[in-house]
Amino acid sequence: MAAHRSAGVTLHRFFLPPSAVEGTAVRFPPEVSHQIARVLRLDVGERVIVLDGSGREWTVRLDGVRGVAHGTIEERTENQAEPRIRLVLYQGMVKGSKFETIVQKCTEIGVSRFVPMLTARAVASDINSKRYHRFEAIAREAAEQSGRGRVPPVERPITFEEAVRRATHEGTAVLLWEGERSRRLAGVAAPAGGSAALLVGPEGGFTDAEAREGRDAGAHVVTLGPRILRSETAAIVGSALLLAHLESRS
Repeated sequence: MAAHRSAGVTLHRFFLPPSAVEGTAVRFPPEVSHQIARVLRLDVGERVIVLDGSGREWTVRLDGVRGVAHGTIEERTENQAEPRIRLVLYQGMVKGSKFETIVQKCTEIGVSRFVPMLTARAVASDINSKRYHRFEAIAREAAEQSGRGRVPPVERPITFEEAVRRATHEGTAVLLWEGERSRRLAGVAAPAGGSAALLVGPEGGFTDAEAREGRDAGAHVVTLGPRILRSETAAIVGSALLLAHLESRS
């Protein structure tokens, strides 16, 4: 949950399942109802923003806050915060909470989808259902906080080879590698279909063989500069710079 300022009034934002919206009537799930009544202490007559994850959003007047909160749609608008470029982040597996940080910050930046990668130097990790629920909650909260209209999904891990294949078929693919010395993001052309992919290695980066494989498959192998960044820093900085660069050319 996060707040949205409109006409001087702060409106809280909630992503709800499509089934929660029927016609102009909205029924809030139990956990959101609890937030509305017990955490935010909103009252009947107040307004919130409701989103269904499709890019649409509605201004909703609360008609009841006891038990199951419910309300009525007053206005429908199209979300303006989604980036024009659909950027998929292929991220080499990293330790502990670092992947959570990547999901949170890169959701705020505008990444459309997260795909963990099993690379030569990646940390072996068994991502169970509990961790995926955690990733989903982090992405949803970050999307609400940043005013986005969609929650980016976090997919199951795939091999580096599969990631390269997908990335180069989806659109413009960019692979960050500290071994590259001259090629920069500024030389990457805007994707014709509006889709791009960023491949970021784990701690220790990509191997020379992986960098060659990415380049041979058609990915742009680039550097972010002479300093060595941590994996999570490279993901955040790379996503922000690539989106800004490509959107300025689209």
